[in-house]
Amino acid sequence: MIQTNFSVGQVLWIFLAFLSGLASIIFFLRQNHRISLVFLFSAGLILRLFSAGLDPFLNTWDEQFHALVAKNLLTDPFKPMLIRYPVLDYDFTNWQANHIWLHKQPWFLWQIAFFFKIFGINEWALRLPTAIMMSLFVLVIYRIGKLISNEVVAWYGAFIYTFSFFFVHFVSGAVPTDHNDAAFIFYVSLSIWSYFEYIQSKKRRWLIFLGIFSGISILNKWLVGFLVYSGWIVAIFMNHSRRERLAEFRKMAIPLGLTLAIAVPWQVFISFAYPRESHYEYLFNHQHFFQAVEGHQQNFWYHFYLFGEQYGGLIILFVLLPGLAILIKSIRNEIFKTSMLTYVIVTYLFFTLAATKMPMFCPIVSPFIFLALGAFLQMVVEWLRKHLNGPFTNWIIAILLVYIAYDNLHVNQIDNWHSDKQLNWKMKRNATVMNDYITKKIPSADRVVFNCGRDNAIMLMFRYNNTVYGDYPDYEQYQALKSQGIKMATLCDENLPVFLKNDREVLKIWLRPAKD
Repeated sequence: MIQTNFSVGQVLWIFLAFLSGLASIIFFLRQNHRISLVFLFSAGLILRLFSAGLDPFLNTWDEQFHALVAKNLLTDPFKPMLIRYPVLDYDFTNWQANHIWLHKQPWFLWQIAFFFKIFGINEWALRLPTAIMMSLFVLVIYRIGKLISNEVVAWYGAFIYTFSFFFVHFVSGAVPTDHNDAAFIFYVSLSIWSYFEYIQSKKRRWLIFLGIFSGISILNKWLVGFLVYSGWIVAIFMNHSRRERLAEFRKMAIPLGLTLAIAVPWQVFISFAYPRESHYEYLFNHQHFFQAVEGHQQNFWYHFYLFGEQYGGLIILFVLLPGLAILIKSIRNEIFKTSMLTYVIVTYLFFTLAATKMPMFCPIVSPFIFLALGAFLQMVVEWLRKHLNGPFTNWIIAILLVYIAYDNLHVNQIDNWHSDKQLNWKMKRNATVMNDYITKKIPSADRVVFNCGRDNAIMLMFRYNNTVYGDYPDYEQYQALKSQGIKMATLCDENLPVFLKNDREVLKIWLRPAKD
């Protein structure tokens, strides 16, 4: 059952999603794939918009940092900033508390800033680009599946993705690296889709799209955005004669040139505009492969252990390999087969060998994982048709698909993670209420606010325009700010320093009655 912690509105979102999913199943079983796909996309969109509204606050890792940088891009799109007006010295290598913020490439931040411009600066607008991209992903999976296999496998793969708990929950911003990885998954998949469309049609416009999407992928999460070319290169050597290879590499020059034209200018710009920050970040990115940065050290098999979590439970571990075998067998075009296997193998091999391991590295090839699951589901349904073959067969299949959708979505788990049942969720929601109280006590945006907690400081700067710090200033910092005429405010507790307590010009905000 759906838990009562959901509001009536949230229950309605879920109900409409399942209603749309049921309509999709009915039209699919009636062989009307086009209308079925419309309803399936609608179900995916409803669920992801529902997820975008789950948390009325910024999530800590890493959503709040992305949100604040995107907000600051509204005033200067070519100057990514975390703390816009730092009044204290800072470590430029600390991406959690610095000024110029180059920790991620900028495309997804520009997208978010664009939506802030249209819908205002709020959590829902922050997540809306991810909700849209992850909804369109339903169509991307379907089209890739139709190109390389058949309509039925394509629909089943897209269906499983639509109701995937992990990829619905992902939109909420509660998964580390959140909107950055969503954009990366989306644009890498679009580049692969464009390549497959080119192989199918031989129309050169798809090479243009390939180059554009690959360039944007790099502007989201660096050099893995070149992934699409790995499958193409391997296919050239595996599926073309020596005489044909040179011609194929010449064709590659068009999209590759576009990719570089999109990705390189930003790298050149930041190298000149922000030399120390950009140099550090390039070295930091390089370190990811050779050492586990920021404590992200995991078991060698980490990305394989994630299959169950990301694609629908432990049963996936027993279904995926047979599904991959069925999918590969269904692919008639050898270039598609070679390219697909290259993308999956290169991705999992590279990130398995890399010392730094994080959960969203490998889902850039998730379309093929979902299509493999779809191929297995097709086999199960065909077995049912063969052995039942009666007037109620479609009803039984429909019931099976509804059960898969409900079981895959984990409605109760969404409720547990995004309600007062989760202590961290409750604390974040209470912090939002506290922040509203704090800002009502601050008369203007020109006051620097202290002692708000590290994470809460970021949230305050996102919601309001003050410069905020997590701790109290020390005496030297206080004196420096006083000498510059900078106004100060502080959240007070029993550790309030004497020099702040005795300064009547410092605005003091007590959440509890002040102690004498």
